[in-house]
Amino acid sequence: VIPFHNESAWLLSRTINSIFSKTPYHLVDEIIVVDDLDPQNLDLAVKIDPKVRVIHNSKREGLIRSKIIGADAAKSSVLIFLEAHCEANVGWIEPLLQAIKNDPTLVAIPSIDNIIDTDYAYQKPGNSRGGFDFNMDFKWIDLKSTDLESPTSYVATPTMSGGLFAISMKLWKILGKYDPEMDIWGGENVEISLRVWTCGGKLMIIPCSRVGHVFRSGWFPYTWGDKGHVNVILKNRARVAEVWLDDYVQYFYKRHPMARDVDLGDLEPRKKLRKDLNCKPFEWYIENVYPELKELPEVREHMHLNSTNPV
Repeated sequence: VIPFHNESAWLLSRTINSIFSKTPYHLVDEIIVVDDLDPQNLDLAVKIDPKVRVIHNSKREGLIRSKIIGADAAKSSVLIFLEAHCEANVGWIEPLLQAIKNDPTLVAIPSIDNIIDTDYAYQKPGNSRGGFDFNMDFKWIDLKSTDLESPTSYVATPTMSGGLFAISMKLWKILGKYDPEMDIWGGENVEISLRVWTCGGKLMIIPCSRVGHVFRSGWFPYTWGDKGHVNVILKNRARVAEVWLDDYVQYFYKRHPMARDVDLGDLEPRKKLRKDLNCKPFEWYIENVYPELKELPEVREHMHLNSTNPV
């Protein structure tokens, strides 16, 4: 599933061509390309094979809902999400599929290489894991020493960096897809990461799978509508904090007090999903998945207060 809006025809075509050239043909059921009201008509650039299907949104939905639309149209047992500015590398898909076959509760993330946005050269960066802070903003964090013991071992990552991952269709549906009330993009990677880990799944980087990604320098192809970039991102991150952080949500609002005045929409369906899935609390996530969060001053403060004021 590949959504796009205001995307370079050449980059989108490069993405799709790399999939077909680097993937055994029988392993691709179809490539669903979701046109999120792109101002160009890129059908000729993407319909390079009968297995490519283009869905045209009738209105701007944003990256997040476009991914949901694409996944809802899919019929395969495994979903793979990519972005419109990627390059699949040799042997990228087999390790992802094997990982999910071995453990259907696993969300498989390729190692993401860097494509320079000036000359589009392909680089292999140092390996890292994903994390976040109470801005609810993704950041790269160092591997643990145990992650370095074998170059082929899966790496547990607290957070996925964004839109490149494979998941079984069954798990995707059970876990509640993406939050459809989040707009455009931003924060959805942290939200689904928290949901996967605390609701019975696991996020693993698969080192033997490599996919290049164009990391843009300060500009975005996605336009933000009337609300603007800042308000969209703030709303999305506040929804994540309200649903998943428990009483740690106060630390998000300390960093972003303006978020208290943002209309977050209806949170009850996502809170109900969390309850219905019997998801573990955020404290469990800190202890078992992302203990590095304890280094943040907010977490140290919270744990100190709880130890001095036991219930």
